[in-house]
Amino acid sequence: MSTATSRSDSELPRPADGTTAADGAVSAAPLAGIRVVEVALGVTAVGAGLAASLPGALLRDFGARVTRVRPRRRPALDTGVEFNRVWDHGKRIVEVDEGEPAAAETIAALARDADVILLAGPEETIELRGLGCADLGRANPRLVAVRVGTGFNAGGGTEGLEILLAARSGLLTQIRANRPGPAFADLTVASAGAGLAATVGALAGLYERESTGVGGWAETSLVDGLQAILPMIIGRVENPSPSTRLLWKEQGPAETLAYRCADGGYVQLWFGAKGAYEAFLEHMNEPPSEHGYTADLVSGAMAERGERWTRAFAARDRSWWLRDLAGANFRCEPVLRPGEALLDPHVREIGLSVERADPDHGTITTLGPVGQVTPWAAATPTPGTTPTPGARLLTGVRVLDVSAYLAGPIAPLILAELGADVIKLEPGTGDVHRSMEPMFAAGQRGKRAVAMDMKAPGAADVLDRLFRWSDVVHHNARVGLAERLGYDEATVRAANPGVVYSHSSGFGATGPRAPLPANDHLMQALSGVEAAQGGTDQPPTFLVWGAIDVTSGWVAACAVLAGLYARRRGGGTGQSVRTSLLGAALMLKSGAFVADGAVVEGPVLDHDQTGYGAAYRIYRCGDGGWLALAVPDTAAWRRLREAVAGGVATGGVATGEGAADVGLPQDPPPLRTRRGERQPAEELLEKVFRTGAAADWVARLQAAGVPAELVAEVDRTGFIARLVDDPVNQQLGRVVSFDWGERGRLDQPAFPLWLGPAARPGAPRAIPRLGEHTHEVLDALGFDADERAALVAAGAIPRPEAVPAG
Repeated sequence: MSTATSRSDSELPRPADGTTAADGAVSAAPLAGIRVVEVALGVTAVGAGLAASLPGALLRDFGARVTRVRPRRRPALDTGVEFNRVWDHGKRIVEVDEGEPAAAETIAALARDADVILLAGPEETIELRGLGCADLGRANPRLVAVRVGTGFNAGGGTEGLEILLAARSGLLTQIRANRPGPAFADLTVASAGAGLAATVGALAGLYERESTGVGGWAETSLVDGLQAILPMIIGRVENPSPSTRLLWKEQGPAETLAYRCADGGYVQLWFGAKGAYEAFLEHMNEPPSEHGYTADLVSGAMAERGERWTRAFAARDRSWWLRDLAGANFRCEPVLRPGEALLDPHVREIGLSVERADPDHGTITTLGPVGQVTPWAAATPTPGTTPTPGARLLTGVRVLDVSAYLAGPIAPLILAELGADVIKLEPGTGDVHRSMEPMFAAGQRGKRAVAMDMKAPGAADVLDRLFRWSDVVHHNARVGLAERLGYDEATVRAANPGVVYSHSSGFGATGPRAPLPANDHLMQALSGVEAAQGGTDQPPTFLVWGAIDVTSGWVAACAVLAGLYARRRGGGTGQSVRTSLLGAALMLKSGAFVADGAVVEGPVLDHDQTGYGAAYRIYRCGDGGWLALAVPDTAAWRRLREAVAGGVATGGVATGEGAADVGLPQDPPPLRTRRGERQPAEELLEKVFRTGAAADWVARLQAAGVPAELVAEVDRTGFIARLVDDPVNQQLGRVVSFDWGERGRLDQPAFPLWLGPAARPGAPRAIPRLGEHTHEVLDALGFDADERAALVAAGAIPRPEAVPAG
């Protein structure tokens, strides 16, 4: 008798799946007709949920038919956590008895008819059951198999529990806690990074299959995922600029610009737009700044103003401030809890908040698709449209990168790593991040650089030829700016109708907030990241990681790849790609939803920012050190009870058995889902762990088979070193190092994805100098020496000898 049961969530609305409608029309979704199997065994939603669930959700939203295989019995750690209600929506569910032979047989049978299979879980549930990528590929040569592993480095494995990796790497000390010491990381960046990398692997494999006719494999892990999302703070420059040193001192500036209002709600300010800081000072009747916004921020001068602003905001309700500060050049947004933004009218209007049928609640409000890919017009032959037989990945794909800052350049970098020829187009003064390492370095590797004043005489002709050259044009300009500078979609398509045109906006391309400037900080406020990380009844905590910016780039890369695949299948039909910083931010908290008029946000952090409950948190020990504890199931909890009972003794951790039971329950208590709750079990464990040193307790717990990790307490330099100098990371190629001119040696995370069976095309290991390839590219576009000289004379492009040395 088979152990598998299947059900289709047919009562829930599904995205377009490529089936023929009643009128005979076929869905225009980019992955129409693609069949995906998503396997998640031995993985918890709390420990690594986005790694195991996000790829299927994204491919579902691009139109694929997704079947999810999951265990019949939920892990104890996930009790009461309803993330999968959102993540599994619209997927056909197949439940199996994990570990039984029939479970592997069911998965293998599904793989034989699939286009893509996503495999998440430890080796014993995947490879040792005959479900490895190679095993499944032999039975289905057209299968694209993507492995999402738990990962390991020199410190050991992660066991599919992200908090262990965060503790070992030192990430918990890269958070400005509301008390001394490390803070539990609420934002699951490693899981998100692994999930996004897996999605890129699946889409790149499908694109390549259209050329080669056969499938392939891709592999990533939680360790790779951590580095995928945090390149801004992991990169190490031998000779950093003074501004970089100041920017990262003490995890960012002292004044985070979040203020509590009279009704208890918080608002988040941002002054990144030109003239915004000065306009806010005038609005608040503040004296003007002598040195400007950035100088005041990094020097601490703004902290004195912040004390006055704290008193001012505390005098009125948040709604009053939002009205008073609306429409100005500076930005003010509410600091929301996870899920609350789904009720925002703008979020609803642009389709990031949708109503879905639910078998238990009738209707729930969840996050909608974060990437839109739509065909532009009838097929038009364009250069590079016809697949070259046997071409690897994105070989032959040409990308024009007109983006800036951090969020925009990440997507073209990913395409470059997959083999695309990427040209970065910058103004003559350069990308605004060129003076801020390693932020600039995080998004620029492997590109060719062209510098040009887009308003100068002759620039329009250069743009026109670049558009004709391109398969993809990508930018992240504010809504309306591309029209003023001549790279809006209508202008690009007039030159090249078959292009994949990608715009990654701040608040979305439409809606009342569309024209407004946006950044990572504001999105942390709206998405719930700041409030959740702050802990119960505490101010919001800003994470100076650039995580939302980078996540936005990965989302855009997924959507562009889906557009390229649809274009290749459609014979050259142009594709419009739309993503946003807001959508990426909400995706990181996509497990939250609204049901029966209330927000269901998932596990909540306690007041002291230690964790979600007794079974999943960090504890301070008797020597002042900290340990991270992650108990995935009842069996591990009972091993914990035994280890604790045998380890408590006066003065520290005993080496023998026989100590009395400290009173822990037989089963792990569910994680807290309401703010303010304290669990008796965690209070007991707090007392127990204070009887000994952190390293001794970790050794004892690990020896008993209890997932635990010593929390590395390091500064930013130490955190970087633990990753880029890790011998396993270096051996596995997770780190790239090269010379960066006057900045010296640069170490940064490598591309977090392995692809096979053949090696992927190599991207250049270099960051281009400003305008380094301008004349080379214009020559290839057909501009002769006289024409280039005329452009130089008009101030459109630099002289060849004017390219800076570093």
